Amino acid sequence: MAKYTEYKNRRTTDKVYTERQHPNTGFKDKWGIHATDLAKQENVSTESIHMRVMNYGTPFQRRKNPTMCERVHNKTEVELAIELGMHPQSIRVKVRKYGDAYHPGEKTGPNKGVVFGNDWKDTNKAKNNRFWLMPEHENYPHEARKGL
Repeated sequence: MAKYTEYKNRRTTDKVYTERQHPNTGFKDKWGIHATDLAKQENVSTESIHMRVMNYGTPFQRRKNPTMCERVHNKTEVELAIELGMHPQSIRVKVRKYGDAYHPGEKTGPNKGVVFGNDWKDTNKAKNNRFWLMPEHENYPHEARKGL
């Protein structure tokens, strides 16, 4: 029996996209791109693009709501962690505790300010971390995310 691999973790050759694109679906007319092409660009299935439209009203929104970091700083936790040289969990704690990832925090404790390694950058969660809106979305903060 074959081992199941989640769709986003499959090799590109193993992903099955519908190659036949119907010219009269209306998706391209409404959104300016075929669902199949957008799915390949996002590395997800075509069905998930259609589910975005059904759930959020647009294929350019990846999640229902932004995270607290995205709301406050217009950056993901991983982007802030790389910028500040911290672990994403530390960023989440700072934003939850102080409302700002750039807050100096408390300097007490045996491990405060000590960096134990950057092995978190090699995880799939860090590699696949994406902003909750795509640049094509009407509410995307272009000015705030310039250079990211």
